[in-house]
Amino acid sequence: MPFTLEQFEILSEKTLLFLFILKKDGKIVAFNNRCEVLFPMDKSEIKGKYITDYIIDEDVPIFKDSVCCLSDKNRMINESFSFPSGKDGVLSLKFDFTLHNNLIYAAGIDTTKEYKEHRALLTISKLTKTGAWYFNPKNNEMYWSKGCYLIKEADPNISMTREKGASFYPKDSRARVENYLDTLIKEKRPYEYTEKIITEKGNEKWVKVVGQPVIYKNEVIFVNGTIADVTDRHNYIERLKYSEETKHLALKGIQSGLFDHHIAKNEVFYSIDFKKMLGLPLDQDFVAEKEFTKMIHPDDLKDANQRHLKNLNQEGNHYYNHYRLKHLQGGFRHYEVYGFRRKNKKGETTRMIGNLIDVHQKKINERTIAESKNRLQAMVNNGFAYTVLLNTKGEILMTDDKSVKIIERDFKVNPNKVQSRFIDVMPLNFKNSFAHEFNEALKGNIVKKEIERITHNGNTQWLESKYTPILDQEKTVNSILVSFHDITEQKLAEIAIKESHIKEQELNSLKSNILSNFSHEIRTPLNGIMTVSRLLLDEDKAEEREKLLEYLEESKNRLLNTINNLSNFSEIEAIRNNLNLQEVDTNYTVETSFREYKHMAEAKRLLYQLELDQACPQINVDEDLFRTALNNIIHNAIKYTNTGSIIIKIKSEKSKNNVYISITDTGIGIDKENLKKIFDPFMQESIGLSRKYEGTGMGLSLSKRYIEILDGKIKVKSKIGKGTEFKIIIPKCL
Repeated sequence: MPFTLEQFEILSEKTLLFLFILKKDGKIVAFNNRCEVLFPMDKSEIKGKYITDYIIDEDVPIFKDSVCCLSDKNRMINESFSFPSGKDGVLSLKFDFTLHNNLIYAAGIDTTKEYKEHRALLTISKLTKTGAWYFNPKNNEMYWSKGCYLIKEADPNISMTREKGASFYPKDSRARVENYLDTLIKEKRPYEYTEKIITEKGNEKWVKVVGQPVIYKNEVIFVNGTIADVTDRHNYIERLKYSEETKHLALKGIQSGLFDHHIAKNEVFYSIDFKKMLGLPLDQDFVAEKEFTKMIHPDDLKDANQRHLKNLNQEGNHYYNHYRLKHLQGGFRHYEVYGFRRKNKKGETTRMIGNLIDVHQKKINERTIAESKNRLQAMVNNGFAYTVLLNTKGEILMTDDKSVKIIERDFKVNPNKVQSRFIDVMPLNFKNSFAHEFNEALKGNIVKKEIERITHNGNTQWLESKYTPILDQEKTVNSILVSFHDITEQKLAEIAIKESHIKEQELNSLKSNILSNFSHEIRTPLNGIMTVSRLLLDEDKAEEREKLLEYLEESKNRLLNTINNLSNFSEIEAIRNNLNLQEVDTNYTVETSFREYKHMAEAKRLLYQLELDQACPQINVDEDLFRTALNNIIHNAIKYTNTGSIIIKIKSEKSKNNVYISITDTGIGIDKENLKKIFDPFMQESIGLSRKYEGTGMGLSLSKRYIEILDGKIKVKSKIGKGTEFKIIIPKCL
């Protein structure tokens, strides 16, 4: 469902994102309130300024280069910039830049914490003597970070090559070291080794090197790696080799960050590097356990101690713990402890050797993954009417909140918590075509289909389902995204267009009928008047002249009646504003109309009856208007009845506030299709069939409008060949 303008305005001002609209030269066009913290002045003075006026100097060229990269072919990039802040020192933001209509739309997120951590990691790299490197086997490009140069005591301004890097190893080990990289490129598997080097200054060191391949289409295109100075650890292990028992324990421990914990003495040995990193005393070989315990985060101390005691008393030899430790540079970092325990004959742990691993970045990554999953869930919840992500077996991996509510309501299961097959928890009318569409998507095809469903509230909803295959790096389908877009409004619009088209055709037909009917109703009496007038001029006999005068009078009355109907039909509003309401006796008023048409019924030899209401109900009406409406219905009943009866009844009930006047005939009847149209102007049941029954077709339409003006209603029931019943419902006087 798309955002409304009001929702977008609220979103832009309530979000934690920094939102800008910029010209391509960096001039600020607009920004949200979140951005005010970046400017040292009132926001009214910002528009028209350049964003580069507020970015730290070293980031200005990066911004300009990034903007130049935006084009019609490359509409989106992302980059990080820093802004000076009197309160926080420096604010670091990561922006997504999107080019649209020659304007840059920028959305930034606060990465100040990550920026500070990045600086801290650089410092830690120096303190712990670690470095990063990469190698491109395509062009033999080799890159070293500053940490690599520091470890090998080399000039960081010297460009590095593979051959130059290998030259730091002794001659007898160079071939072996080179083979590690060649084997990685050939077998596409990571490697890890520890070797001795001779630095640029001639010092001997031991380094641990790790290489990780980056693979594309089953070929290594890049190698990322790290190098760490493990001289202290290596020397310590060498000392441990003097004792066969210690050697055995060391092999069981984890290789990096070694510690040696003497349980009975409550003393722990740490390497020099770890002492420096953790801020432990450097002048002592062993550190008291209580000194180390002081460094554990207060919130973690109780659980860490409980895990420690449980580990020492459990079966087996392995040890695991985790907690946050106070860092030398401030704050706390996450660590994990892995160890191997030595036991005495009683099964009591007497000594433990292992390592302390900094997993702070791992925790950050886990939190980032969780946040990304939350963002993905938010996108799923707001992208379409319903969204479901399936694996290749048709099982639900993720779905939106609206779908979860429906599935929980109908199937008593939450598919985001309990593994469920989509086909088992979908509406019944979805199942008919699901297998075909899902299998097509598994082949890599995008499939669309329109589905009609009845909602829980009984409303009709139209959905467009779309099955989109998700591909992995090998271009193999590993999941299917099923999205449902609500097209109910579109479908209703299409139906309305069709109905309008049908109505237009009906109106065209009605127009033709009106013209034909009206022309006939005017032309027929006019022809009669003209013909009789000519005959009168030539007729001398008194008897014949008398008959011709009667015919002339009939034609005149018919013409006048047609014109009066037209006039009345066009003057409805005038009639409504000039009502002469008065309280009248329903029996008397209806009987007056009954008598007026009695001669017509008798002329056709029809049974013509009136049944009065003994309660003599009173109604408040305009008598002329009411009688005209009633007369039209009685006249129609007689006109369309050739044999049988016309029965008029008046009825009222004490429990109800209405008077019911029914006019029932045994005439030709009206079919269901025309029953809906009989109150339309100029409509006759016989139109298109014959002209047996003359009339403009406006009588019933006028009757309906007159009765409605008097706060009443007209209802009709009819069967072809059986007859028709009209019922007038008028409020009675209380």
